[in-house]
Amino acid sequence: MTKKIVVAMSGGVDSSVAALLMKEAGYDVVGISMQVWDYRQNGGCDSKATCCSPDDFTDARKVADVVGVPYYVFDFESSFREKVIDKFINTYKTGNTPNPCIDCNNNVKFAELRERALSLGCAGVATGHYAQIEKRDDGYHLLRGLDPHKDQSYFLYGMKQDELAQTYFPVGHMTKDDVRACAARAGLSTASKPESQDICFVSGSLKDFLLKHGGSLPEGNISRRDGTVLGRHDGIHNYTVGQRRGLNIGGASEPLYVLELQKDTHTVVVGTKSELEEEGFLTTELNIISPEYRERLARGERVTIPAIAQMRHRHDGTPVTLTLSGNSAEAYFVDEWSTISPGQAAVFYDESNTEVLAGGRIQSRIGETAKARVLTIL
Repeated sequence: MTKKIVVAMSGGVDSSVAALLMKEAGYDVVGISMQVWDYRQNGGCDSKATCCSPDDFTDARKVADVVGVPYYVFDFESSFREKVIDKFINTYKTGNTPNPCIDCNNNVKFAELRERALSLGCAGVATGHYAQIEKRDDGYHLLRGLDPHKDQSYFLYGMKQDELAQTYFPVGHMTKDDVRACAARAGLSTASKPESQDICFVSGSLKDFLLKHGGSLPEGNISRRDGTVLGRHDGIHNYTVGQRRGLNIGGASEPLYVLELQKDTHTVVVGTKSELEEEGFLTTELNIISPEYRERLARGERVTIPAIAQMRHRHDGTPVTLTLSGNSAEAYFVDEWSTISPGQAAVFYDESNTEVLAGGRIQSRIGETAKARVLTIL
């Protein structure tokens, strides 16, 4: 019996080729675009490619016609507002760094879209993500995409075993050049379409967006750890831990970096590069994908393993000693440290840096003075 599959079509070349490949593989494909943001009311983006805009729906519909599959647009705007936009705004206001692409993947694409697909009698969801899923005897494993420059496994750490079982990544074993060539051969109009911007719903400046949708942004001081005031800022949302450029302060004998964002006093704390260094970090809201470690934790074990921690989308990864315990993970750097930005995602890979073991949100840095406090949390 032919499996019926929903393909999430964003209007880009990757999802276009995903629909094409699933159709060629013999699946009964239904193309779906997700209306997540009202560009008519909130502004579009004239200078950059977007994701899930009206123009993207037009492109997706053209591709669906060429591939020969039915196409629909689902309205997820209220859910997107609650689970992505509101969280994005609130995270900035608390002095942390949000990652809306991860929230969109976890809470919309692989939660609500999958639920809607199953209600239509579909066997699962396919997307144009550059990642790979392998089914082994012990369960499902999430691997990096073949193209190291396009790999998107970092954004997918929140997937559960049942979601992996009902998800397909048709372009995960391809390079971007191969995907574009495939689209061109099939006569798809998206073959040469530019990449979409990272934050699809912010069409102007971040400050204007936050003011419009999140209210006032208090000003505050830029200070050293000892309280010495070096300058003023117009909102902590403009800063990220580890940032060096754009501080607009001078007079220091060596470069200064953002060390901490204090939401209660709206203070940006700066210091030298050596002051950034910590021995590790605590990750909460943990999702464990690895079947082996899920099983060991279910038996009550406290799992400590070597791993590679990727702490930003473009981060190459840093070796850590990782301790998994329930919904939290404690990671200690092995031979080199990386900037720790609370609120950002930390995704842990195996030693070969190819398989996603687990991931979560960076809660706090771990230094000598913080170690005892963190251990009580775990």
